[in-house]
Amino acid sequence: CRANFPAADVVVDHIHPVVDTMNGFNTWDEYVERMFVEAEGLQVLCKCCHKEKTAIERKERKNVRSKN
Repeated sequence: CRANFPAADVVVDHIHPVVDTMNGFNTWDEYVERMFVEAEGLQVLCKCCHKEKTAIERKERKNVRSKN
C-alpha cells in the first residue's frame, strides 16, 4: 500500500516465504537458510498487507497439497 505507518503498525516480512509455497517444508537446513536471509530478502509491510500476503501464501500451499 506504500502508506506511512508508525513503527508499531509494521512488520518485517520475508520477500520469499520461509516455507516454499510450491514445495512446502523440505528440510530443517533449507528452513534455516530461508529464515536467515540478507536484508535484501526482507521488506517492511503494514500489518494489513502482511496479513493479506500470508493468507495468499497459505492458500497457495493448500492448493498445491490438495493436488498431490
